[in-house]
Amino acid sequence: MALALATAFTLGACGASKDGSAAAGADQDIDIDKAYADGVPSLAELYKSTEVSPPSSGPKLAPGKTVAYVSCGQVAEGCSVPANEMKKVAKRVGWNFKLIDGALNVNNGWAAGVRQAIAAKPDAIVVAMGCADIKQPLLEAKAAGIPVVGMYSIDCADPKNDGGPSKSLLTEIQYTGKAKTTGEFWREWGRLQAAYVINATKGKAKVLRSNYQPVQGQYLKEGQDEVLAKCSGCKVVGEVNWSAADSVAGGPLEQKFRTLLVQHPDANTAMVNWDAIATAAGLSKAIKDAGRADSMVAVAGFGYAAATQLIKENGGLTGDLGNDGKWAAWAAVDTLNRLFHKEPAVPQGIGFRLIDLDHNLPSAGQDYKSPIDYRSVYLKSWGVSE
Repeated sequence: MALALATAFTLGACGASKDGSAAAGADQDIDIDKAYADGVPSLAELYKSTEVSPPSSGPKLAPGKTVAYVSCGQVAEGCSVPANEMKKVAKRVGWNFKLIDGALNVNNGWAAGVRQAIAAKPDAIVVAMGCADIKQPLLEAKAAGIPVVGMYSIDCADPKNDGGPSKSLLTEIQYTGKAKTTGEFWREWGRLQAAYVINATKGKAKVLRSNYQPVQGQYLKEGQDEVLAKCSGCKVVGEVNWSAADSVAGGPLEQKFRTLLVQHPDANTAMVNWDAIATAAGLSKAIKDAGRADSMVAVAGFGYAAATQLIKENGGLTGDLGNDGKWAAWAAVDTLNRLFHKEPAVPQGIGFRLIDLDHNLPSAGQDYKSPIDYRSVYLKSWGVSE
Protein backbone atom coordinates (compact mmCIF):
# COMPACT_ATOMS: atom_id res chain seq x y z
CA MET A 1 0.00 0.00 0.00
CA ALA A 2 2.57 0.88 0.51
CA LEU A 3 2.01 1.42 3.89
CA ALA A 4 0.82 0.86 5.60
CA LEU A 5 1.15 1.28 4.03
CA ALA A 6 -2.70 0.92 8.10
CA THR A 7 -6.69 0.33 14.48
CA ALA A 8 -8.30 2.29 16.80
CA PHE A 9 -8.72 6.04 16.23
CA THR A 10 -7.21 9.10 17.63
CA LEU A 11 -10.11 11.28 18.22
CA GLY A 12 -7.75 14.06 18.78
CA ALA A 13 -9.24 17.10 20.30
CA CYS A 14 -12.38 16.06 18.64
CA GLY A 15 -14.58 18.40 20.47
CA ALA A 16 -16.03 19.10 23.81
CA SER A 17 -16.77 16.06 25.86
CA LYS A 18 -19.80 15.88 28.10
CA ASP A 19 -17.82 17.65 30.81
CA GLY A 20 -17.82 20.73 28.56
CA SER A 21 -14.09 20.92 27.78
CA ALA A 22 -13.91 22.03 24.15
CA ALA A 23 -11.20 20.75 21.86
CA ALA A 24 -9.68 22.35 18.78
CA GLY A 25 -11.52 22.13 15.50
CA ALA A 26 -14.90 20.92 16.72
CA ASP A 27 -18.31 22.20 17.68
CA GLN A 28 -18.91 22.94 21.35
CA ASP A 29 -20.77 20.60 23.67
CA ILE A 30 -20.23 17.35 21.82
CA ASP A 31 -22.14 14.52 23.47
CA ILE A 32 -19.77 11.57 23.10
CA ASP A 33 -22.61 9.12 23.72
CA LYS A 34 -24.69 10.50 20.85
CA ALA A 35 -24.44 9.35 17.25
CA TYR A 36 -24.84 12.44 15.06
CA ALA A 37 -26.11 10.37 12.11
CA ASP A 38 -28.31 7.29 12.10
CA GLY A 39 -26.37 4.05 11.92
CA VAL A 40 -23.03 5.63 12.83
CA PRO A 41 -21.16 4.64 16.04
CA SER A 42 -20.83 7.38 18.64
CA LEU A 43 -17.50 8.73 19.84
CA ALA A 44 -17.88 6.70 23.02
CA GLU A 45 -18.18 3.55 20.91
CA LEU A 46 -15.17 4.52 18.81
CA TYR A 47 -13.05 4.96 21.94
CA LYS A 48 -13.57 1.26 22.70
CA SER A 49 -11.19 -1.19 21.06
CA THR A 50 -12.25 -3.68 18.41
CA GLU A 51 -9.10 -5.71 19.17
CA VAL A 52 -9.27 -9.28 20.45
CA SER A 53 -6.54 -11.68 21.54
CA PRO A 54 -4.57 -13.35 18.72
CA PRO A 55 -4.82 -17.10 18.03
CA SER A 56 -3.68 -19.05 21.08
CA SER A 57 -2.96 -22.26 19.19
CA GLY A 58 -1.20 -23.17 16.00
CA PRO A 59 1.82 -25.01 14.66
CA LYS A 60 5.09 -24.83 16.55
CA LEU A 61 7.59 -22.41 15.11
CA ALA A 62 9.40 -23.64 12.00
CA PRO A 63 13.07 -23.21 12.91
CA GLY A 64 15.89 -21.47 11.06
CA LYS A 65 13.85 -19.74 8.34
CA THR A 66 15.12 -16.80 6.28
CA VAL A 67 12.70 -13.98 5.47
CA ALA A 68 13.21 -10.94 3.22
CA TYR A 69 11.02 -7.92 3.92
CA VAL A 70 10.43 -5.28 1.22
CA SER A 71 9.36 -2.08 3.01
CA CYS A 72 7.20 0.41 1.11
CA GLY A 73 9.51 3.20 2.31
CA GLN A 74 11.49 3.48 5.53
CA VAL A 75 11.00 7.25 5.71
CA ALA A 76 7.28 6.65 6.37
CA GLU A 77 6.31 5.33 9.80
CA GLY A 78 3.48 3.23 8.44
CA CYS A 79 6.11 1.36 6.43
CA SER A 80 9.05 1.38 8.85
CA VAL A 81 7.36 0.43 12.14
CA PRO A 82 6.08 -3.01 11.04
CA ALA A 83 9.33 -3.66 9.17
CA ASN A 84 11.58 -2.76 12.11
CA GLU A 85 9.41 -4.72 14.55
CA MET A 86 9.48 -7.79 12.35
CA LYS A 87 13.27 -7.63 12.37
CA LYS A 88 13.11 -7.81 16.17
CA VAL A 89 10.59 -10.66 16.14
CA ALA A 90 12.70 -12.62 13.67
CA LYS A 91 15.74 -12.27 15.91
CA ARG A 92 13.64 -13.30 18.90
CA VAL A 93 12.53 -16.55 17.25
CA GLY A 94 15.83 -17.36 15.56
CA TRP A 95 14.95 -16.52 11.96
CA ASN A 96 17.31 -14.75 9.58
CA PHE A 97 15.95 -11.43 8.32
CA LYS A 98 16.81 -9.13 5.43
CA LEU A 99 15.23 -5.66 5.21
CA ILE A 100 15.00 -3.96 1.80
CA ASP A 101 13.81 -0.34 1.46
CA GLY A 102 11.38 0.17 -1.42
CA ALA A 103 11.85 3.96 -1.02
CA LEU A 104 8.20 4.93 -1.68
CA ASN A 105 8.58 3.47 -5.17
CA VAL A 106 10.88 6.27 -6.30
CA ASN A 107 12.82 5.01 -9.34
CA ASN A 108 10.63 1.88 -9.37
CA GLY A 109 11.99 0.93 -5.97
CA TRP A 110 9.23 -1.56 -5.15
CA ALA A 111 9.80 -3.88 -8.10
CA ALA A 112 13.57 -3.57 -7.67
CA GLY A 113 13.19 -4.42 -3.99
CA VAL A 114 11.19 -7.59 -4.67
CA ARG A 115 13.74 -8.72 -7.24
CA GLN A 116 16.52 -8.06 -4.73
CA ALA A 117 14.61 -10.19 -2.23
CA ILE A 118 14.23 -13.03 -4.75
CA ALA A 119 17.96 -12.94 -5.46
CA ALA A 120 18.64 -13.54 -1.76
CA LYS A 121 16.79 -16.90 -2.08
CA PRO A 122 14.86 -16.64 1.21
CA ASP A 123 12.29 -19.11 2.47
CA ALA A 124 9.65 -16.37 2.17
CA ILE A 125 9.18 -12.70 1.30
CA VAL A 126 7.01 -10.09 3.00
CA VAL A 127 5.93 -7.12 0.86
CA ALA A 128 4.31 -3.89 1.99
CA MET A 129 2.74 -2.89 -1.31
CA GLY A 130 -0.21 -4.20 -3.27
CA CYS A 131 0.09 -7.09 -5.69
CA ALA A 132 -0.98 -4.92 -8.61
CA ASP A 133 2.00 -2.61 -8.00
CA ILE A 134 4.55 -5.44 -8.24
CA LYS A 135 2.77 -8.14 -10.22
CA GLN A 136 5.63 -9.12 -12.52
CA PRO A 137 8.19 -9.49 -9.69
CA LEU A 138 5.64 -11.53 -7.75
CA LEU A 139 5.23 -13.83 -10.74
CA GLU A 140 9.01 -14.23 -10.64
CA ALA A 141 8.87 -15.08 -6.93
CA LYS A 142 6.18 -17.67 -7.64
CA ALA A 143 8.30 -19.18 -10.41
CA ALA A 144 11.18 -19.39 -7.92
CA GLY A 145 8.93 -21.20 -5.43
CA ILE A 146 9.16 -18.43 -2.81
CA PRO A 147 5.89 -17.73 -0.90
CA VAL A 148 4.95 -14.09 -0.31
CA VAL A 149 2.92 -12.52 2.51
CA GLY A 150 1.48 -9.00 2.17
CA MET A 151 1.77 -6.45 4.98
CA TYR A 152 -1.43 -4.36 4.72
CA SER A 153 -1.30 -5.42 1.05
CA ILE A 154 -4.00 -6.58 -1.34
CA ASP A 155 -3.62 -9.69 -3.49
CA CYS A 156 -4.01 -9.78 -7.27
CA ALA A 157 -7.09 -11.98 -6.77
CA ASP A 158 -8.94 -8.95 -5.39
CA PRO A 159 -11.78 -7.82 -7.71
CA LYS A 160 -10.86 -4.12 -7.45
CA ASN A 161 -7.52 -4.53 -9.21
CA ASP A 162 -7.29 -2.99 -12.68
CA GLY A 163 -8.68 -5.52 -15.11
CA GLY A 164 -10.41 -7.45 -12.34
CA PRO A 165 -9.15 -10.38 -10.29
CA SER A 166 -6.30 -12.57 -11.49
CA LYS A 167 -4.43 -15.50 -10.00
CA SER A 168 -3.41 -15.13 -6.35
CA LEU A 169 0.25 -14.18 -5.91
CA LEU A 170 0.47 -13.44 -2.20
CA THR A 171 -1.14 -14.41 1.09
CA GLU A 172 -3.02 -11.64 2.88
CA ILE A 173 -2.82 -11.37 6.65
CA GLN A 174 -6.29 -11.83 8.17
CA TYR A 175 -6.41 -8.92 10.59
CA THR A 176 -9.72 -9.67 12.31
CA GLY A 177 -12.55 -12.18 12.15
CA LYS A 178 -14.67 -9.49 10.53
CA ALA A 179 -12.00 -8.19 8.14
CA LYS A 180 -10.65 -11.45 6.74
CA THR A 181 -9.46 -9.70 3.59
CA THR A 182 -7.15 -6.71 3.46
CA GLY A 183 -9.71 -4.86 1.36
CA GLU A 184 -12.29 -5.19 4.12
CA PHE A 185 -9.68 -4.05 6.65
CA TRP A 186 -9.15 -0.81 4.70
CA ARG A 187 -12.88 -0.35 4.14
CA GLU A 188 -13.44 -0.53 7.91
CA TRP A 189 -10.60 1.98 8.39
CA GLY A 190 -12.46 4.43 6.16
CA ARG A 191 -15.79 3.80 7.89
CA LEU A 192 -14.32 4.67 11.28
CA GLN A 193 -12.57 7.80 10.02
CA ALA A 194 -15.88 9.02 8.62
CA ALA A 195 -17.75 8.17 11.83
CA TYR A 196 -15.25 10.25 13.79
CA VAL A 197 -15.59 13.39 11.66
CA ILE A 198 -19.38 13.14 11.58
CA ASN A 199 -19.59 13.11 15.36
CA ALA A 200 -16.78 15.60 15.93
CA THR A 201 -18.62 18.15 13.76
CA LYS A 202 -22.09 17.25 15.07
CA GLY A 203 -23.10 16.04 11.62
CA LYS A 204 -21.81 19.10 9.73
CA ALA A 205 -18.57 17.88 8.18
CA LYS A 206 -17.32 19.72 5.09
CA VAL A 207 -14.51 17.41 4.12
CA LEU A 208 -11.15 17.73 2.40
CA ARG A 209 -9.46 14.39 1.88
CA SER A 210 -6.49 12.63 0.30
CA ASN A 211 -7.25 9.66 -1.94
CA TYR A 212 -4.51 7.04 -2.32
CA GLN A 213 -4.93 5.68 -5.84
CA PRO A 214 -3.90 2.03 -5.50
CA VAL A 215 -6.45 -0.54 -4.37
CA GLN A 216 -5.94 -0.01 -0.61
CA GLY A 217 -6.99 3.61 -1.00
CA GLN A 218 -10.00 2.67 -3.09
CA TYR A 219 -11.32 0.52 -0.26
CA LEU A 220 -10.59 3.22 2.31
CA LYS A 221 -12.49 5.81 0.25
CA GLU A 222 -15.36 3.39 -0.26
CA GLY A 223 -15.68 2.96 3.52
CA GLN A 224 -15.63 6.72 4.04
CA ASP A 225 -18.29 7.28 1.40
CA GLU A 226 -20.49 4.53 2.82
CA VAL A 227 -20.65 6.23 6.23
CA LEU A 228 -20.68 9.84 5.02
CA ALA A 229 -23.79 8.97 2.98
CA LYS A 230 -25.62 8.48 6.29
CA CYS A 231 -25.00 12.12 7.25
CA SER A 232 -27.32 14.55 5.46
CA GLY A 233 -25.31 17.56 6.63
CA CYS A 234 -21.92 16.19 5.51
CA LYS A 235 -20.17 16.59 2.17
CA VAL A 236 -16.77 16.07 0.57
CA VAL A 237 -15.93 19.51 -0.81
CA GLY A 238 -12.41 18.86 -2.09
CA GLU A 239 -10.02 15.97 -2.61
CA VAL A 240 -6.59 15.22 -3.99
CA ASN A 241 -5.50 11.95 -5.60
CA TRP A 242 -1.99 10.68 -4.97
CA SER A 243 0.42 7.77 -5.32
CA ALA A 244 3.36 6.83 -3.12
CA ALA A 245 6.00 8.87 -4.94
CA ASP A 246 3.85 12.03 -4.48
CA SER A 247 4.07 11.78 -0.69
CA VAL A 248 7.66 12.89 -0.13
CA ALA A 249 8.02 16.00 2.07
CA GLY A 250 7.20 19.11 0.06
CA GLY A 251 6.07 16.95 -2.85
CA PRO A 252 3.01 17.02 -5.12
CA LEU A 253 0.59 15.73 -2.48
CA GLU A 254 1.44 18.46 0.04
CA GLN A 255 1.33 21.18 -2.61
CA LYS A 256 -2.04 20.04 -3.95
CA PHE A 257 -3.46 19.85 -0.44
CA ARG A 258 -2.29 23.39 0.32
CA THR A 259 -4.15 24.50 -2.80
CA LEU A 260 -7.31 22.74 -1.56
CA LEU A 261 -7.12 24.65 1.72
CA VAL A 262 -7.07 27.94 -0.20
CA GLN A 263 -9.88 26.88 -2.55
CA HIS A 264 -12.18 25.73 0.27
CA PRO A 265 -12.08 28.19 3.17
CA ASP A 266 -15.38 26.74 4.45
CA ALA A 267 -13.97 23.21 4.90
CA ASN A 268 -13.98 22.20 8.57
CA THR A 269 -12.68 18.63 8.24
CA ALA A 270 -9.68 16.79 6.80
CA MET A 271 -9.46 13.02 6.34
CA VAL A 272 -5.98 11.83 5.41
CA ASN A 273 -5.20 8.19 4.74
CA TRP A 274 -2.73 7.50 7.55
CA ASP A 275 -0.19 9.08 9.87
CA ALA A 276 2.74 9.41 7.46
CA ILE A 277 0.54 11.54 5.20
CA ALA A 278 -0.26 13.85 8.10
CA THR A 279 3.36 13.99 9.31
CA ALA A 280 6.10 13.13 6.79
CA ALA A 281 4.06 14.21 3.75
CA GLY A 282 3.19 17.51 5.46
CA LEU A 283 -0.62 17.67 5.35
CA SER A 284 -1.02 18.54 9.04
CA LYS A 285 1.65 21.21 8.69
CA ALA A 286 -0.29 22.62 5.75
CA ILE A 287 -3.38 22.89 7.99
CA LYS A 288 -1.34 24.58 10.70
CA ASP A 289 0.40 26.95 8.27
CA ALA A 290 -2.98 27.95 6.83
CA GLY A 291 -4.16 29.01 10.29
CA ARG A 292 -6.84 26.30 10.26
CA ALA A 293 -5.69 24.08 13.17
CA ASP A 294 -8.25 25.69 15.51
CA SER A 295 -11.13 25.34 13.07
CA MET A 296 -10.64 21.94 11.44
CA VAL A 297 -11.27 18.42 12.67
CA ALA A 298 -8.51 16.28 11.12
CA VAL A 299 -8.01 12.53 11.33
CA ALA A 300 -5.31 10.14 10.15
CA GLY A 301 -4.55 6.61 11.33
CA PHE A 302 -2.11 4.22 13.03
CA GLY A 303 -1.36 6.20 16.22
CA TYR A 304 2.37 6.71 15.76
CA ALA A 305 4.18 9.08 18.09
CA ALA A 306 4.74 11.90 15.59
CA ALA A 307 1.03 12.03 14.81
CA THR A 308 -0.19 11.86 18.41
CA GLN A 309 2.24 14.67 19.26
CA LEU A 310 0.40 16.83 16.73
CA ILE A 311 -2.80 16.12 18.63
CA LYS A 312 -1.18 17.24 21.89
CA GLU A 313 0.16 20.48 20.44
CA ASN A 314 -2.80 21.38 18.20
CA GLY A 315 -0.56 20.92 15.18
CA GLY A 316 -3.13 20.18 12.49
CA LEU A 317 -4.42 16.81 13.67
CA THR A 318 -7.24 16.24 16.14
CA GLY A 319 -7.91 12.51 15.92
CA ASP A 320 -6.18 9.30 14.94
CA LEU A 321 -7.31 5.76 14.33
CA GLY A 322 -5.08 3.64 16.57
CA ASN A 323 -3.86 0.44 14.94
CA ASP A 324 -0.87 -1.35 16.45
CA GLY A 325 1.65 -1.61 13.61
CA LYS A 326 3.99 -3.71 15.75
CA TRP A 327 1.24 -6.26 16.28
CA ALA A 328 0.97 -6.50 12.49
CA ALA A 329 4.61 -7.68 12.40
CA TRP A 330 3.86 -10.48 14.88
CA ALA A 331 0.78 -11.38 12.84
CA ALA A 332 2.96 -11.64 9.73
CA VAL A 333 5.30 -14.07 11.49
CA ASP A 334 2.33 -16.18 12.60
CA THR A 335 0.92 -16.17 9.07
CA LEU A 336 4.32 -17.12 7.62
CA ASN A 337 4.71 -19.93 10.14
CA ARG A 338 1.34 -21.35 9.14
CA LEU A 339 2.40 -21.17 5.48
CA PHE A 340 5.61 -23.04 6.27
CA HIS A 341 3.42 -25.77 7.80
CA LYS A 342 1.02 -25.63 4.82
CA GLU A 343 -1.80 -24.36 7.02
CA PRO A 344 -4.20 -21.52 6.06
CA ALA A 345 -4.07 -18.01 7.46
CA VAL A 346 -6.32 -17.27 10.45
CA PRO A 347 -7.70 -14.05 12.02
CA GLN A 348 -5.07 -12.30 14.12
CA GLY A 349 -7.25 -10.08 16.34
CA ILE A 350 -5.86 -6.72 15.21
CA GLY A 351 -8.44 -3.94 15.43
CA PHE A 352 -8.94 -0.21 15.94
CA ARG A 353 -9.23 2.27 18.80
CA LEU A 354 -10.02 5.97 18.44
CA ILE A 355 -7.50 8.39 19.96
CA ASP A 356 -7.96 12.06 20.75
CA LEU A 357 -6.66 14.60 23.23
CA ASP A 358 -8.69 13.17 26.09
CA HIS A 359 -8.95 9.48 25.17
CA ASN A 360 -6.43 6.69 24.50
CA LEU A 361 -3.57 9.13 23.88
CA PRO A 362 -0.15 7.44 24.21
CA SER A 363 2.56 8.95 26.42
CA ALA A 364 4.94 11.43 24.79
CA GLY A 365 7.23 9.74 22.30
CA GLN A 366 5.26 6.49 22.33
CA ASP A 367 3.33 4.87 19.48
CA TYR A 368 -0.16 3.51 20.08
CA LYS A 369 0.18 0.11 21.74
CA SER A 370 -2.67 -2.29 22.24
CA PRO A 371 -3.31 -3.21 25.88
CA ILE A 372 -3.60 -6.85 24.79
CA ASP A 373 -0.43 -8.82 25.53
CA TYR A 374 -0.29 -10.37 22.07
CA ARG A 375 3.46 -11.07 22.28
CA SER A 376 3.06 -13.59 25.10
CA VAL A 377 0.16 -15.29 23.32
CA TYR A 378 2.15 -15.71 20.11
CA LEU A 379 5.30 -16.98 21.83
CA LYS A 380 3.31 -19.56 23.79
CA SER A 381 1.48 -20.65 20.64
CA TRP A 382 4.76 -21.05 18.78
CA GLY A 383 6.40 -22.96 21.63
CA VAL A 384 9.01 -20.24 22.19
CA SER A 385 9.99 -19.41 25.77
CA GLU A 386 9.62 -15.80 26.90
